[in-house]
Amino acid sequence: MQPPLPPSASTSPYQPSTAAMKKGHLYSFSLWLTLGLTVLVVSAVFSEFPLDSSVPVASDYDLTEEGAADQFADDLKGHATQVDLFSAISGILQTSSLAFLAYAFAREAHEESSLHVALRITMVLGAVILVTSVVGRNFSLL
Repeated sequence: MQPPLPPSASTSPYQPSTAAMKKGHLYSFSLWLTLGLTVLVVSAVFSEFPLDSSVPVASDYDLTEEGAADQFADDLKGHATQVDLFSAISGILQTSSLAFLAYAFAREAHEESSLHVALRITMVLGAVILVTSVVGRNFSLL
């Protein structure tokens, strides 16, 4: 029979170890800012993927043949589905990036006491604007 394992240094499996907490590298404004901006750039790339040149054109099909019109309709539907997919992925990434940036601004304004009060208020207002844009993106009164 094996002896029981010694208790771990952290009190919960969901909390980082005390050694990691002492290092102070769990939060960095530049890390969250870079992460948010990188995700924003990736979302912009995803929004550009369905190129205008990839739209099916009727002149590319011989519509006199049997089934060519159905094939053209299927290709148009496939392209519309592809545009919808990339738009959804881009929207999800944009929302994530705005959330990362809002978190960075709010956390920096809360944690950094050496900043001027006006800069801290500006960072909080920036976070509020970012969160409001995330919440209001798909909100409609109609």
